[in-house]
Amino acid sequence: MLLFDLTATQPSPESKFHGGSEYAKQIFFSSVEKGYRNFVCVYDKNKELDEKIKKTCQENHIEMIEVDSDSALISLVNSNRFSTFYSALPYHLYDIDTSNVQFIMTVHGLREIECSYDPVQWHYRKGMMSKLKLLIKRALFRNKEWNTYYDRFGRLLNKKKIKIITVSEHSKYSMLCFYPNLKKESIYVSPAPCPFGKEEPKLANEYAHISQYSRQFFLLVSANRWMKNNYRAIKALDNFYGKNPDCELKTVVLGKKEPHPGIKNIEKFIFIDYVDYDSLDWFYKNAFAFIYPSLNEGYGYPPLQAMHYGTPVIAAAVSSIPEVCKDNVVYFNPVNVNEIENRISQLYHNEELYQRLSLSGQKNAMEVSNLQTAKWDKLLDIIFNSNAN
Repeated sequence: MLLFDLTATQPSPESKFHGGSEYAKQIFFSSVEKGYRNFVCVYDKNKELDEKIKKTCQENHIEMIEVDSDSALISLVNSNRFSTFYSALPYHLYDIDTSNVQFIMTVHGLREIECSYDPVQWHYRKGMMSKLKLLIKRALFRNKEWNTYYDRFGRLLNKKKIKIITVSEHSKYSMLCFYPNLKKESIYVSPAPCPFGKEEPKLANEYAHISQYSRQFFLLVSANRWMKNNYRAIKALDNFYGKNPDCELKTVVLGKKEPHPGIKNIEKFIFIDYVDYDSLDWFYKNAFAFIYPSLNEGYGYPPLQAMHYGTPVIAAAVSSIPEVCKDNVVYFNPVNVNEIENRISQLYHNEELYQRLSLSGQKNAMEVSNLQTAKWDKLLDIIFNSNAN
């Protein structure tokens, strides 16, 4: 019997919505649609669980077990009740004993090892006490923190009776570089199932006032997370507006209610907290362009979600992003504000480039979708028929 980890679908401390949880949901719903129903689910009773998941479990008579902590989840896995355990976010489960259970995991990337720190973090700390804590952490415990993550990943990836799924060649070879005892044949790469939106997404009533700016705004998402690096993109946009006073485009920043201090052209920016899925798709579809300055990605859904609607993308040339986006975006160095501004200016002033990216991006999104579909059955087979593989 397989135990399916639904805690991976639940909100993280950093964000209510994140790529890992979307991936886990896609795996869950696709599994049921494909006829896999003979499994048990576990979830954290202290966190919100998607109502659609609850309903699907009830309608298909899938048992749901609640736990109240990571230790309780690990104890359940170690109870010998289950022959197989699958988690789409296994990073905190390095204490699982695989003596009697096969542990199948999706490892999206090694973010904490590849990019454990960047100076942009200072701009995401509120108050002097928070910044002081970061200063002490960097001064006294910098190597200790990296070594802790390296050890945890090692304890996870070097277990016996495991199968590793990952979402990009970048993530696969990152694991092989940091943990050379792994065999490349033991890591299966299947692109993340990107949750492409509806053709005509609806904007929630509370954001209805934004509809007046359709195709007249740059878009940034997940702005409360330092790893997404939106602070530097905002600085670049602020510089761009200062040099292009006739530009009527706004910038919509999702995931952050309050602006960073020091923005000179503040009237150009609209800050909004996290929005519902349908509204998010509306923003992707109706943006003039999507800017993705992330410092590290195991895969990276957002550029594809924008491309799906023909929205041109400019993005960071790091980690898995070039693998996913190929030559269908304009790239930049994500730590260089001047270069980000340069690319924004290129896209704004070059109509031919804008139209080319709109068309090629949409084509790329379709090709990625087709590849996902082609590899999907094999992915589910690895998870649910592991003992036969």
